[in-house]
Amino acid sequence: MLFNSLEFLFVFLPIVFVVYFLLNKFKRYSYAKFWLLISSLYFYSFYEIKYLPIILSSILFNYCIGCILLKEKTVLNINKKFILITGLVGNLALLCYYKYWNFLVDCINTISHQHFNTMQLLLPLGISFFTFQQISYIVDCYKNEAKHTNIIDYALFVTFFPQLIAGPIVHHKEIIPQFEDESKKNIIQTNISIGFFLITVGLVKKVLLADNFITFIDESIFGLTNIDFANSWFLALSIGSQGYFDFSGYCDMALGLGYLFNISLPINFDSPYKSVDISDYWRRWHITLGRFLKYYVYIPLGGSRAGTFNTYRNLLIVFILTGIWHGANWPCLTYGLVNGIFVSINKFWKSFKIEINKYIATAITFATMIFIAPLVLIKTMHQCFKVWTSMLGINTCFVPVHIKNFNFVFNNNSHIAVFLIVISMFIIFAIPNSNALAQKYVKSNKIIFSVLLAIIFIIAALSITQQASRFIYFQF
Repeated sequence: MLFNSLEFLFVFLPIVFVVYFLLNKFKRYSYAKFWLLISSLYFYSFYEIKYLPIILSSILFNYCIGCILLKEKTVLNINKKFILITGLVGNLALLCYYKYWNFLVDCINTISHQHFNTMQLLLPLGISFFTFQQISYIVDCYKNEAKHTNIIDYALFVTFFPQLIAGPIVHHKEIIPQFEDESKKNIIQTNISIGFFLITVGLVKKVLLADNFITFIDESIFGLTNIDFANSWFLALSIGSQGYFDFSGYCDMALGLGYLFNISLPINFDSPYKSVDISDYWRRWHITLGRFLKYYVYIPLGGSRAGTFNTYRNLLIVFILTGIWHGANWPCLTYGLVNGIFVSINKFWKSFKIEINKYIATAITFATMIFIAPLVLIKTMHQCFKVWTSMLGINTCFVPVHIKNFNFVFNNNSHIAVFLIVISMFIIFAIPNSNALAQKYVKSNKIIFSVLLAIIFIIAALSITQQASRFIYFQF
């Protein structure tokens, strides 16, 4: 089920909300949590029922691993590390099998000139998100930094539907206690207002902005052999803008849905295109993924404590993993490697303590991320190089072919793309982010703003097509 679907907005969400708070009103707290768990599992399996046994098996496996690791040291002192390794291998094996097996077979075929068959594997929705959450849980159990919890609370921590499919990657310490907090069992008007605001803004970003780039992007990628200088930049800007509003829209809706149920989810997106350098960008884009990789990969590798060489090595490892996480193909791996190199260069540059004007630094960072944006969406390196050479004016002309007719290079879809790019740049750089606007909206407490928000919500909902498009991070 998609957040940007009519059945979710007007059937699933109202029913889950009403039943949940009715059960809480009559102090049936355990039943309310169980209802939320069952609803979340239904939400997950609605898209493809065959995914359900996978996530249920993963939850049961990790819950058992956690229970064993939380037992007294005197009982399992010798075997705790073995149990942890078993848990990590089990989680990574599941993730690698579904997400990376075919890519590995393709690499072997390329290197060995063999023709091993790949399998027709469907990637379970959100597999990396619920896998990473559970890895953090069992690692914390091993460190005695987690508390024993019942199976319902644990399963709800993993499956809570606002964050199940595409994050944020939540930590057990920040969400399980909220399910136990009785002060969160009643409807809170302020949270309803913030939640509705964020859901509306997220829906607008997805339906009215991100989805309208898709036709131009698809047609441009299909016609890459003839792409010129201007259209290559329009393509890169469209990919960057579409990804920005798609993920930003999902993050807004996830936070908003959490607010409806009085659950505070961590902020996962903080105006990354306003960043002053690449490192700053990655502190703002998919914040919880960066947090997970920092605490469960970068620091265990030694972080920045083991000398300059090892620091840069660790950064490259983390960003290569980030790239592979975005997709099992060479462009995504390259995307991670390039970002790792850029972050390393940025770290080295900072050691000279040379100040750059904030606006110039932001422009450089933005242009850099737009230039490499095609790597995330385009599936082959050959196509990426074609876009880059056109963007650099190599083997193409700088002057648009139809400029003499005052039509520039626009066809019908590129007209729409350029219009959307202009709107997007204004929203990205001139308007505060959604979380800041939500707080202003609540403090204003004016009926006119509520009416306007309701009208915007209706317009966005009416713009949902019959086959609503998935959020791009669903595939990760």
